[in-house]
Amino acid sequence: MHRRAHLKLLAANLIAWCVCRAQALSPSESIVLQSNKDQNLNTLEGGVMPLVRIDVIVGKSHQYQQKVGEVVYQALLSIFDVPKHDRFQVITEHPVGQMPFDRDYLNVHRTDDCIFIQITLNSGRSLESKKRFYKAVADGLHESVKLRREDVFINLVEVPKENWSFGNGEAQYAS
Repeated sequence: MHRRAHLKLLAANLIAWCVCRAQALSPSESIVLQSNKDQNLNTLEGGVMPLVRIDVIVGKSHQYQQKVGEVVYQALLSIFDVPKHDRFQVITEHPVGQMPFDRDYLNVHRTDDCIFIQITLNSGRSLESKKRFYKAVADGLHESVKLRREDVFINLVEVPKENWSFGNGEAQYAS
């Protein structure tokens, strides 16, 4: 095993041990530990490495779609500390009948403008950072494209880092 890979493994094990011990801490102590864990995971695993899928109803302009993508990307940079230029997005338009959703699920009232944002990323983000991310995206879209906050549906799919291949048929982040 290479020295760097060995050090990463040791650090990851230390983080896991600390997280297990955090269950015995007070809530405020646990939040600080979780925040430090997020920072360490970003450093150890090379960032979040997101793949963003954005689904919109047909008829939204290219400019609108690009602004939506930019808001999501900026939130990933600022909240999840994604490396600069780590922007991989798929924006898809759907005819009105091919994007069914409940207009009032959990008492959130959605309109035809509702968009779905699904982000596949490395595991390890804290609940607090996820909440900040959801708010940053909803607020950013409201300001940028006048989208109602109720019409922003976000789903994060967390995966282990070895589930990525960035080309050449290699698992670049597998140790």
